[in-house]
Order: sequence, then C-alpha cells, then structure tokens
Amino acid sequence: MAAQRTTNDMLADQIRSLQADLRATRTEVTRLAVLARPDIRHGWVGHIAKDLATNPDTQYKVHLYGVVYWLINFPVIVYLFVFQRSAWDAIGIFITLIYSVYANLATDYGAMSSATAAKGLRLPQIPLED
Repeated sequence: MAAQRTTNDMLADQIRSLQADLRATRTEVTRLAVLARPDIRHGWVGHIAKDLATNPDTQYKVHLYGVVYWLINFPVIVYLFVFQRSAWDAIGIFITLIYSVYANLATDYGAMSSATAAKGLRLPQIPLED
C-alpha cells in the first residue's frame, strides 16, 4: 500500500510541475523584456519612451496634439494651394517630401521592430546622438 500513490499525491506533483513551468515562463518573459529594452543614454528619454509606450493617457495626449496639428495645417495648406500657388509649388513639394520620408521611416522601422521581436532578437536602435 505504501508503494501506491494516492490521488492527492499525484495532484500535488502535478501542481508542483505546473508551478515550475510557470516560474520558467516568467523567467523567459523577463529575459525577453530585457532584450527588448532599448539602449537609451539619457534617463529622461527612457522615462518618456516608457511612458509613451505604456501610459494610455500620454498616448491620448500625443495623438490629441497630432490631431490639433493636422487641423491647424489643413486650412493653411488649402490656402497656400488655392491662393498662393507659387509658394505652394515650393512648400508643397517640401512638405510632401518630409512627410513621405517620415512615414516610410516610421512604417519600415516599426515593421522591422515587430519582425525582430517575433524572433526574440533586438533591432539596432536609431542613434539619438553621435
């Protein structure tokens, strides 16, 4: 009888096994989070980046300012296009160039970050200073 395992003993062993798996998973998640952390030299930049990435209130404010920016720019761009055609020819091309370069950079860098994160790798950071 002593050699036979009771149902309670088997359940206790299974719970211990699940707890060990959970600890291993938490350790792996922590390791991956450390790998995904960007190398930022200035502490305040890291604080701002973390706040932007994790705080919905900050994200809301940033996007609110973005909406205000576009709402202010819309009538200015329409005015330039309709009434200041010669100025628009130069400014419009420059605006389009800057926004296109930014959009391509942001989209491609975000896609690269996602792809490398899916593999558990780190993407080289865009340097903040030389």
